[in-house]
Amino acid sequence: MSKKVLMAVANYYTSPFQVGSHHYARAFKKLGYEVLFISNPISPIHKIFANSSELKERERIYNKGGESAGGIFYYVPHSLFTPQNRPFLSSNFVLNNWQNFTYPNLLNFIKERGFGEVDILWFDSPLFGFLLDTIIYKKSILRIADYSKGFNAVSDTQFDAEIKIANKVNAVIYTAKNLKEKYDQIKDKSKMHYLPNGIDLDFFRTADRSLPQELEDIPGPRVIYVGAIHDWFDVDLVYYCAKNLPNYSFIIIGPEQKDLSLLKKLKNIHILGSIPYAKIPAFLYNSQVGIIPFNVKDYPDLVNSINPLKMYEYLACGLKVVSVEWEQIKDMADYVHFAEDKEEFLSCISNKEERRPLDLEKMTWLGRLKELLASSSLKKEK
Repeated sequence: MSKKVLMAVANYYTSPFQVGSHHYARAFKKLGYEVLFISNPISPIHKIFANSSELKERERIYNKGGESAGGIFYYVPHSLFTPQNRPFLSSNFVLNNWQNFTYPNLLNFIKERGFGEVDILWFDSPLFGFLLDTIIYKKSILRIADYSKGFNAVSDTQFDAEIKIANKVNAVIYTAKNLKEKYDQIKDKSKMHYLPNGIDLDFFRTADRSLPQELEDIPGPRVIYVGAIHDWFDVDLVYYCAKNLPNYSFIIIGPEQKDLSLLKKLKNIHILGSIPYAKIPAFLYNSQVGIIPFNVKDYPDLVNSINPLKMYEYLACGLKVVSVEWEQIKDMADYVHFAEDKEEFLSCISNKEERRPLDLEKMTWLGRLKELLASSSLKKEK
């Protein structure tokens, strides 16, 4: 009889943001687990504040009753209301009761799928703490990949709920070293494990490398950014580099979550929006430089808590990687070009200096998961 893992996560499975939990779901599958992937709920209120293409995709998954891809079943629940950082919706009542207003009832749905009893209960969202009291499980894990209190969308109530989950689960994994200090409310530090992001080498090695249609009319050399375009994305830095490197093409991929009007003034900056994750390797393989232009000065808590997944993905595709420097990634100086200011960032993009290759074989998601499952926190009896 195969083992089962129930994953309760923030981002829906087909999201253009393929974060750690997506990759761990596929790693669990490789280890022979049955996987049920439940993401944060939607509600009618979402249409008022964010009637986006991402919301439409989540609604599509809900309306189909869930879908399966690569042997992983994923689902988006629908509730009358959902926890958000807004009046009333940020209350303890909503956080603790939204699941009781889902249709179909989420807990019944989980049990009908055969996941009322599982080997591993996995969290990366604070909304699902009720599962610890309603699902039978052998071991439980919380993954912390960001300092959630630094996000405007996360209420104090949700942060407190994350701490409660952390103090109940068997193991807490965190991806950036300073997160252990940030989450000092976690009582048992011995169950906290530093496990940085990884890379799916098989995915990148077997991916299509042909020139994407979107790049056919964009000349090289190409400088690319793939990821969140949020407050910490340094628009001024990208503008400065593109303006002073007119012979380079700058490719920006990701949903626009901040004003990019400044970047749209330059003809050598190409903003492509969201691209399905399966197509991302082709864009990377047909670029020369991968950049991480984060604003550390204005968003120190957020950026210093990031272990950037894109850094490993750029390296896997053979790109030169240029990044601002922060504490978490200083030990990557042998492999990444770090810049302290905009002038140095510009120079790092255009110079011919090389870094030595990184052995990514030791950094696969499957290897990370095996390391976690072998940890003492998950070997102990409940």
